[in-house]
Amino acid sequence: MTHAYAKFKSNHRIIHTNSIDSTPSNSDYSNNSTLSLESEIPMSKGNHTINDERNDHHLRLHNLSHKRLDSDLTVTNDDIERQGMPNSSKKAKRMFSWMFTSKIPPVTLPQDRKPYPWKSSNFLWRTFFWWFWPILYKGYLRTLEPDDLFKLTEDLKVENMHSKFEKNLSKRIEAKRAQYIKNKQPHPDMTKFEWSKMLIPLALFDTFRFQYTMSCIYLVLAYTTQSVSPLITRRLIDFVTYRYYGLEKTVNNGVAYSLTCVVLISLNGLLLNHFWQNSMTTGAQAKAVLTKSLLLKSMRMSNKARQKFPIGNITSLMATDLSKVDLAFGFAPVLFCFPIPVIIAVALLLTNLGVTSLVGIGLFVVSLVICSLLSKVLFAIRTRAVKYTDQRISLMREVLSHLKVIKFYAWEEAYRERITKIRDLEMKELFKLKVVRDIVSAYALTLPFTTSMITFVVLWATDSFKSPGKMFASLSLFGILAQSIMLLPLALSTSSDAMVGFERLRKVFQAHEYDSEDARLANTNNAWSRPLPPSVSISCRSCCFNYGSLEAGDDSMLSEAGSTLSSELKEKTASFDNFATASESGSLGSSARNFPGVIDLSVDIQKGSFVMITGIIGSGKTTLLNALGGLVKLSSGSLQVSSEPLLCSNSWIQNATFRDNITFGRPFDHDLYKKVLFACALEDDLALLPSGDLTEIGERGVTLSGGQKARLNLARAAYHGLEIMLFDDILSAVDVRVGKHIVRHLFGDLLRGHTIVLATHQISLVSNVDQIIFLNGDGTADVGNVQELKSRNQNFRNLIVFAEEIAGKVKKTTKETKFELYDSGSNLLKSSQALINGKIIQEEEKSVNAISASVYTKYITLGSGIIGKLMPYAFLFAVILATFTQIFTNTWLSYWVEKKFKGKSDKFYVSIYIALTFITVFLTAVEFVFLGYVNNVASRVINISAVNRILHVPSSFLDTTPMGRILNRFSKDTDALDNELGEQLRLFIFPMALIIGIIILCGTYLPYFLISVPFLAFAFVFISNFYQGSGREIKRLEAIQRSKVYNNFNETLTGMATIKAFKAESMFLKKNDEFLNRMNEAYLLTIANQRWLCVHLDFVAAAFAAIISLLCVTGLFNISPSSTGLLINYVIQIVGFLSLTVRAMTQAENEMNSVERLYNYAFNIEQEPPYKIPDHEPAKDWPYSGYIQFENVTLRYRPNLPVVLKNLNFSIYPGEKVGICGRTGAGKSSIMTALYRLANIETGTIRIDGLDITKLGLYDLRSRLSIIPQDPVLFQGTIRKNLDPFNDYDDEVLWSALRRAGLLDYLTIERYGHYKLDGKHITSEDLPKFHLDQVVDDEGVNFSLGERQLLALARALVSDTKILILDEATSLVDYVTDSKIQKTIAREFKHCTILCIAHRMKTILDYDRILVMDGGKLIEKGSPYNLYKQEGVFRLMCDKANVKVEDF
Repeated sequence: MTHAYAKFKSNHRIIHTNSIDSTPSNSDYSNNSTLSLESEIPMSKGNHTINDERNDHHLRLHNLSHKRLDSDLTVTNDDIERQGMPNSSKKAKRMFSWMFTSKIPPVTLPQDRKPYPWKSSNFLWRTFFWWFWPILYKGYLRTLEPDDLFKLTEDLKVENMHSKFEKNLSKRIEAKRAQYIKNKQPHPDMTKFEWSKMLIPLALFDTFRFQYTMSCIYLVLAYTTQSVSPLITRRLIDFVTYRYYGLEKTVNNGVAYSLTCVVLISLNGLLLNHFWQNSMTTGAQAKAVLTKSLLLKSMRMSNKARQKFPIGNITSLMATDLSKVDLAFGFAPVLFCFPIPVIIAVALLLTNLGVTSLVGIGLFVVSLVICSLLSKVLFAIRTRAVKYTDQRISLMREVLSHLKVIKFYAWEEAYRERITKIRDLEMKELFKLKVVRDIVSAYALTLPFTTSMITFVVLWATDSFKSPGKMFASLSLFGILAQSIMLLPLALSTSSDAMVGFERLRKVFQAHEYDSEDARLANTNNAWSRPLPPSVSISCRSCCFNYGSLEAGDDSMLSEAGSTLSSELKEKTASFDNFATASESGSLGSSARNFPGVIDLSVDIQKGSFVMITGIIGSGKTTLLNALGGLVKLSSGSLQVSSEPLLCSNSWIQNATFRDNITFGRPFDHDLYKKVLFACALEDDLALLPSGDLTEIGERGVTLSGGQKARLNLARAAYHGLEIMLFDDILSAVDVRVGKHIVRHLFGDLLRGHTIVLATHQISLVSNVDQIIFLNGDGTADVGNVQELKSRNQNFRNLIVFAEEIAGKVKKTTKETKFELYDSGSNLLKSSQALINGKIIQEEEKSVNAISASVYTKYITLGSGIIGKLMPYAFLFAVILATFTQIFTNTWLSYWVEKKFKGKSDKFYVSIYIALTFITVFLTAVEFVFLGYVNNVASRVINISAVNRILHVPSSFLDTTPMGRILNRFSKDTDALDNELGEQLRLFIFPMALIIGIIILCGTYLPYFLISVPFLAFAFVFISNFYQGSGREIKRLEAIQRSKVYNNFNETLTGMATIKAFKAESMFLKKNDEFLNRMNEAYLLTIANQRWLCVHLDFVAAAFAAIISLLCVTGLFNISPSSTGLLINYVIQIVGFLSLTVRAMTQAENEMNSVERLYNYAFNIEQEPPYKIPDHEPAKDWPYSGYIQFENVTLRYRPNLPVVLKNLNFSIYPGEKVGICGRTGAGKSSIMTALYRLANIETGTIRIDGLDITKLGLYDLRSRLSIIPQDPVLFQGTIRKNLDPFNDYDDEVLWSALRRAGLLDYLTIERYGHYKLDGKHITSEDLPKFHLDQVVDDEGVNFSLGERQLLALARALVSDTKILILDEATSLVDYVTDSKIQKTIAREFKHCTILCIAHRMKTILDYDRILVMDGGKLIEKGSPYNLYKQEGVFRLMCDKANVKVEDF
């Protein structure tokens, strides 16, 4: 512990204690503020706060100052270097740092943070956004930290906003429902009631009514000031005309007109910026509210709704659609307010030009109609693109969840191809969208040229030419008309995107919700509170549970619900009668279920009893347990429970500390906690963790073995200890010895008096239970004790006999020995040394200062596509040419008005004027499409490159990086590249080029103006650079906080079953609220920062306008009225252009942060060794025999971590079956890691059939090995894709693998092998469960664990390699399935070399040789029997596992 931390503990009275009594009951840290069991360790990060992790950083400044941190405290760079402080305390290197003090503002402490002052500051500061100055100043002097930002006030927090939204949404739903009932009288069918498409956006408007209305008012006022400015322009031009002809003697009126123009320009800029501030803030708030609503709805959805809206879809909806809703709120007021300037401009045009102006106005109206019609096209294209986006994100999520398994099977290329194919389809639709939008935008932006051209040509043709004042004032009005719809295409496209999102949200929000009472009760006559006998906890009377009515949870039989296989096939099903003769012919797939569920179950479960639910794989154990837990609806009968049960099924681990995973939001009880650790056999595991129970476990429990995850999950349930506890196969991942310990000390002691119902295939435990519910496999159940079932149920008797033959009888021992674990804990030690104060998940990387020029360069290079290196020059040329024609078109109009070229007819001017107009339209469209192409190509290449790199990251990266952080790159950051960045670049490049052109034009006519350009440029650069100092960092902080939101959101969705079972929804919602609020602290400041920049640059624009206007009216340069009109026309527009340019520039730079983040993944992220090495590709039939040699192998997982294999030497001969055993951390799984090169060996050599595996590409190595992992993983798709993702094998090979794995028989394959699933003539219900075309749901939830294990076995059979690695492949299955797997392995792999990473000793007793590992060294080797007789470590392990000599 650092001195700073110790000083802080003293100053702030943070006390660590070994007793729970010392912890204040009202503390926010009540469940995690005490120490680990026996030692003093720094406070862990709990579930309820996210601020503690920053304290140590802040407190180093506290220690340095030796006094209270306040505004007077300053720290020098020398102090920082001496103390080793982070970059946030060093002075930043900025362009104008020399103008500021060398003193560095202190890092803000959490308790010193100030509230967001937007609405509380005084009128002047609020008007000019000066309340933002403290952040700007601090951000310019040093790198900002999260606590430097303002904290949100209560009205800005997502909790309060969401509460208002829920009330408003409920009101509108009730009103809509009442209207529906009224319209459908007298018999309304409420099942057909639908929300209206505008229900959600209207509810959001109700929530932010005042704020959003004010944004519309600001926009109307801005449009009004902009529309009336041509009146002053006309006066100013007329004044110059009169003075040109000597009719005006003084410049007083001209100066007044000029100053009025400047005031209107400044006022317009202020109003526009306040419009953007209110509308964009509303968008950010709406996004936060909908994110919370989406998570809340996910917690409430029924299982049927979950199948319709899987996790991937929900994640895509949150990551992409809500971002589009956010963006649309910023632009939507344009749709409502643009008629205001249109009406004013039309009226003024009619006044200036008369009815002739109706020609141009008519073209404007037609253009408006065309834009509206094209918005429907944009909507349709976006809808198609969103489908591909959903598929891509869902697939990426699946890949990230199971990347280690993908590496085992060398399937990286298959998934890269799948993702690339979907990405290409997505980008094809997006390019169509961009082309249509760019053409519409180009036409809208050049509309002033076309409308004014056709109007002025008609005026000329009708001899109605007007004065320069009227002509150029009218030109300004046409420009205003165009500006009013310039944002219209963007507003329409963003609104159409948002409507797609709202429609998807509507479907999710309206999805069926889980109703616990409805699930439990068959009808209203059954009352939840119906009294039960005092001695009974659960009572079933003639209960029938339908598999198709599962409301939540995972059951192996869901996919077969309602299936109607032919009677012919049913007649050919294998018999359930003889367990002892289970063989290849008795396949699972050949006995498709012909019963609807659990039928006519009657049982009373007594209070305090221990009840077992058992049966063969696929008999419905999980479904019955879910039914008792209230997650399956009754079709008939009565189910009563005395209290709410706790269902413990999935071994889900959250990214938190070991302790937090057990307490799970409950107050910390020290004594209970110690008892739970002992009862669940976790004490020895804690000894391996570097920070004890305050060690961070990592996402998905990456640092734990399967057994440890199972016991941790069990400990969580035991700590909560409800009266009725339901456990689903929680002992499958532990060996018999550990299982006996848990049954004795947890079920028999700690939970004595609790009603325990355990669904399991661990038949060895039957002697410990009070009652058994045996599922016969046909829907019926037999209830009784062991002796009763043995006497009357042949199936149960056969199962007992079979289990005893396979597993051997487990005898009780009277002498207790020290409890030691030897299930796989390989991940613990390899990760433990990487932990810093218990943390394994690394903080997200954050760049500082400017985005690297290489990012911009690479982006342009990658976007070059077929054009290549000439692309930047070609695009620059297109921009220059388009800008020149835009400016020169109006310049030519001034030539025409003043007849600049003597002797030329009007037709000469008119023809060139018309030609220039059409060229302008065409070149602008080319410029925009050009940019869209670059954006599209770059986005595709960067994303695919990032996907490819992620597929080849080392395993250590996955262990230390949350999946939500990675997924953020491929969802929100990719969406920024696909949609937002290109749009912002277009909105930046077009007006910026025009501004430069205008400056050149003004300098041409008014040379003195050029004197002011350096000063105006300095002001522009200074203000922009001052903004960027904080702008970049705030955006980066927002991106990091957003990753935390995504990670927590994804983690919550993944662990939803566990969260709901433990009633922990409120804890995770609160955590989500905290992350959302932290993200919005940065997001809202990003918006305000842009507004500050725009307001102050508007002052520069106003100065620019003042200089030009005054130079025109003073007559210093003898320029014509037409030229004056030309200049004033552009000067008035320049503020709007500058505001748009700056907004787009800042937004584009913010979006470039997404490019930078994705670019880092695409080109800089660490990689494994080469995937393929053509020069060292082995022969096709390698390995020939399976001879493995380890020669002086030393392995460490990462540099600076300890060695886990130490000079290991052994050989495994062809066809030999070798078991590898050892205690936790001995190095068993490290051998498999070295063999698969998941980590590179430091010294030594591993050879397979004489080839050094380090010389091979990873694909050539891994694809030639087969593995059956402990935790089998299935991927979404079909069984065929799960067996052969590359399509390398014929169907005959795949059918054979399924048959040999015991999933199908010859008869079924012969009958159904030629069937192809088409969804019309043949559906999944018409096929056997294990047909190649059968659908595999996300995570394979429509198959049981045992079925997934058999499919993993089929995978190994397909690859047909000479080397097979077993990672306790039968730990999750019943004894029947275990027997099938063992017999299949013995039969099908008899010529293979087999390595078995053994967690259960009895698994390897019949192997040829045993390798005993300890501390990374090989300490014993030999045949099992000889090692047993040697009385060494192997004998000790056998004794602890109750292995006797007769077992050999």
